[in-house]
Amino acid sequence: MTVIHDQAMHYVYQQVLERLLGHMTQAQRASLQLLIQRMLVAAGGPEYIGTYRVLVLQGSDRRSDRLLAMLRAAQLSIALRASVTFQLRVLVVNLPVAASATLERHERSFSALFLQDDTRVQLQMIEGREVVPFSRRPSAVPERWLQARNAMLVFGHLVDARPEALLGSRLHLELADAVGIALQSPTAADALITAIPARQRRRYLAWARRSLRLMGARGPHVWHHCPASLAQGLSRLHDAIGMARGKLAEPTHAAVAQDAPLRVIALDDLLPHLLDGPQLDVMLGGGFEAAQDAWPLAAFADVQAPAQLHELRACAQAPKAGRPALRLAGQQGDSKWREEHTLQLAKAYGINQTQLLCLLFSPFARQGKYLERFLKCRHADMLVALPYLHRALQGKPCPDGVRDWLVNTSGLTLGQLRAIYEGRVSLTAWRLQSALARRDVQLRLLPGASLGRRRKLPGPY
Repeated sequence: MTVIHDQAMHYVYQQVLERLLGHMTQAQRASLQLLIQRMLVAAGGPEYIGTYRVLVLQGSDRRSDRLLAMLRAAQLSIALRASVTFQLRVLVVNLPVAASATLERHERSFSALFLQDDTRVQLQMIEGREVVPFSRRPSAVPERWLQARNAMLVFGHLVDARPEALLGSRLHLELADAVGIALQSPTAADALITAIPARQRRRYLAWARRSLRLMGARGPHVWHHCPASLAQGLSRLHDAIGMARGKLAEPTHAAVAQDAPLRVIALDDLLPHLLDGPQLDVMLGGGFEAAQDAWPLAAFADVQAPAQLHELRACAQAPKAGRPALRLAGQQGDSKWREEHTLQLAKAYGINQTQLLCLLFSPFARQGKYLERFLKCRHADMLVALPYLHRALQGKPCPDGVRDWLVNTSGLTLGQLRAIYEGRVSLTAWRLQSALARRDVQLRLLPGASLGRRRKLPGPY
């Protein structure tokens, strides 16, 4: 029975390969042959290709889909010529959380490439700080998002609550943290293959090195040669910004490279052909906008989330009496989809809408400078308690109900709120967080950053 099954699967894989080749342009088929040769050389020769493990990060853009199609074609082509081929690990990334439409599109691509039932392929996705099997219906487990939740809340309240800053370069720290966890698997990958152009990779590395230097990292910079070491360093930054006082770890030396560091295989010379023609998109069933291909570093983030938070923030900051009904940005004429999408974002982090609105106001920083405005817009019934709110944030005696309201409304502990109120953060942490707030998810400088909040030396609370 096993022999019959293997023969049947061999025929199926051959049909998938023929279909892939039929949807490729002549230039793409030539690029495929170059990719196969490159994979065989990277593995050390055909005799080692059966144990060679490749990791690819699957974003939500055309570039990611086509790269996966080329890798699948290379995997099946090698399998038809020899008895073994390389192992492929696909890690789906769409931060802060993947929408159901995005997951369905990924599933269509995986089905077209016949990846789900192939033992040589491992399909996974990122949920918070965990790497879990891919599913079009992700499970909501708040514990997985606790670190990311704290990092986002503290960062927004203390430094910058603009959607571009909240969901900007800070998301790259979340990505690095999750990828670092994925790379700790017992069956570690031998190579990370990417279709991100060299210019974008250099921008990312420059941003990463600068961030690590702000943390105080010293020693030989092995991060350029080993993504695993880079992910480990950036993961420490992600842990640091989730702490209320922003206290960073002591300056550390760069992680020592492993005996067999994770290698990066870039496809810069094949990129012009990778995006040629629409035939592969038709086969994979994906519909992409041309703008998504212009910013490869943003391929791993949800493009709708910043726009939705912008509109939520604008509507919420109007006085309550004249405030229009909240309407979230997204697909025209589909308000139910928009609301569900934003609720999914907040639910994944374990944040309710009250806490999300509080975050967008950032009312507690700078000794509660915008606290009165926040109350007028969102909680007019609490205006009479404004003096008690300030007393609670200053650590003075106040009614228990006031303390409970602060915790429930913000989603933070009273200790964290007092640290944010007083601006208690170390100079090193402040420089790092300010640098993160200056870049969007494409790592471009944000215009008009307002980072003038007072900073005090750390103190007990």
